[in-house]
Amino acid sequence: ALPDYPFTNQRGEVFRTAEFKGRALAITFIFTRCPVPDFCPRMSYRFAQADKQLRALADGPTNYHLLSLSFDTDYDTPPVLQNYANTVKAQHGADLGRWTFATGKLIDIDDITERFGLVFPRDPEKPVFNHNLRTVIIDAAGKVQKVFIGNDWKADTLVEEILKAAKTKP
Repeated sequence: ALPDYPFTNQRGEVFRTAEFKGRALAITFIFTRCPVPDFCPRMSYRFAQADKQLRALADGPTNYHLLSLSFDTDYDTPPVLQNYANTVKAQHGADLGRWTFATGKLIDIDDITERFGLVFPRDPEKPVFNHNLRTVIIDAAGKVQKVFIGNDWKADTLVEEILKAAKTKP
């Protein structure tokens, strides 16, 4: 089961991961200053593709949510995340009603990222992170269904997992 973490969204509102119980939850980990196109920007683009595909399904689920969680807790404040979310919306048509950009206290970010094998060593001298990639699907019962390692997954595959996760009984 996914532990109940407190995070803060792009509007500065605190929420808890337990609030997503009953919905499929896709989580990807990013930081807004990521300069590598195949890393964080690709994760956001793939989430945007999946978001469009899910909304286009005639009989698609309504019980799903996307969560982009920043591990750059010092820089990615709610105003920075709001600007990033607005950019993703403008560039890719993201539905910010179903997609949250958030961060949290470093202790909680460390816990959730370690749980899924994401590492992001911090170097106070550099504003970037040398990190790996993880994208996680939590089913509607609040249990980990799938962990995608790396950046090779496609939006179609993410959509398939979200559809399966949304059908799970809470």
